[in-house]
Amino acid sequence: MKKHRLYLLILFSTVLGFVLVEIYKPKPIDWTQTYSSKDKIPYGCELLYKLLPQVFRNQQISDSKVPIYHKSDEWKNRKSNYIYVYQYFRADLANLSKLLKYVQEGNHAFIAAEDFYGLNDTLHFETAYLQKFTKDSVNINFENPALKPNKPYLYHHQSIGSYFLLDLPKDSLKKVIIKTNAKILGKNYDGKPNFIKIDFGKGAFYLSTVPKAFSNFYLVKDNNADYAFKALSYLPENQVFWDEYVSIVGFGKTNRSILKAKNAKGEDDDIDTSPFKFIVSQPALKWAYFITLASLCIYLIFEGKRKQRIIPIIETPQNTSLAFVETIGALYYNQKDHQAISEKKIAYLLAYIRNKFHLKTTVIDQEFREDLSRKSNLTISEINELFDYVENIQISEKVTEKDLIKLNKYIEDFYQKT
Repeated sequence: MKKHRLYLLILFSTVLGFVLVEIYKPKPIDWTQTYSSKDKIPYGCELLYKLLPQVFRNQQISDSKVPIYHKSDEWKNRKSNYIYVYQYFRADLANLSKLLKYVQEGNHAFIAAEDFYGLNDTLHFETAYLQKFTKDSVNINFENPALKPNKPYLYHHQSIGSYFLLDLPKDSLKKVIIKTNAKILGKNYDGKPNFIKIDFGKGAFYLSTVPKAFSNFYLVKDNNADYAFKALSYLPENQVFWDEYVSIVGFGKTNRSILKAKNAKGEDDDIDTSPFKFIVSQPALKWAYFITLASLCIYLIFEGKRKQRIIPIIETPQNTSLAFVETIGALYYNQKDHQAISEKKIAYLLAYIRNKFHLKTTVIDQEFREDLSRKSNLTISEINELFDYVENIQISEKVTEKDLIKLNKYIEDFYQKT
């Protein structure tokens, strides 16, 4: 049992020490691409969201986490802009239809994502990824001379790898080409379009394949904030709906668990979002998981075997009181010491009276006899007869066997009657 407690103490101390180390050690930078208006991490969009009032002056900015389908009533009141920034854009048919209708009625949508699932089929474009990079830092820029600075905007090459394919083959056998109704607003260092405008009904879509350009990390680097604000300046100064619902939920479940995303090589890659995948992706959780498994294995090896000793058969204790009495009785009987036996019988009688009736037996006088008679419910004559014989035995020099038998009869009768 003590070893068992020792192992538990060691395990508890190890886990506690690990937890304390994890709590007080410097937290690593979280590079998760959330693009949330509430996140201050590098790839969050808190900074951009807070600066939107400077781009859309005197306009209402609302952060929406409800489906596009449920915002249609708000959009009917006045013209507005829809802004969406996330790594991927995907919406179910109901929400996508509402968004298309929203733009068709004269509103504008600004969407920055590396892939546009569903929307690309309707607007006739595709996205691809650059395969080769000659430098770590590459640039992007606008096409409009009024917005194009002398020095291009620098980004890490993995941040701007996606670009638009605008001329799509409809039928490879007939070599029919679909011309996308798109105006190129910006290109990457390789001359590939990464910022376009597509007119749709009375409104327009502004699409960018560089969502990281609008994140906290790049807004504070060099003059890259200028790129984000100039890109948003294409939108009219209307009410703004900042949408995060599509990035959180798609087709009723988490987006990453439903659709496939393209990796940097342009290949389809299933995104695993299982709990175990998340655990092993975090160093702290990974070590905690494996330490727990190792501790359980050690415990099973050293503590799993039977430790309890065989329980011996304990026999029922025998009552030897009767044998003891018989032995002592035989001893006195064989010695013919009737005087000693009578003294012990009288001593036991007086002890019985003291314990049962709470009377002092130092002096056996008439008052004692009357008190005993009253408490024992025996007549005074019966009490006198008993103690008269007791006194005769006590003053006799020799007690015969007949005297002892008579004394025993008086005492046993007293016991039975009381």
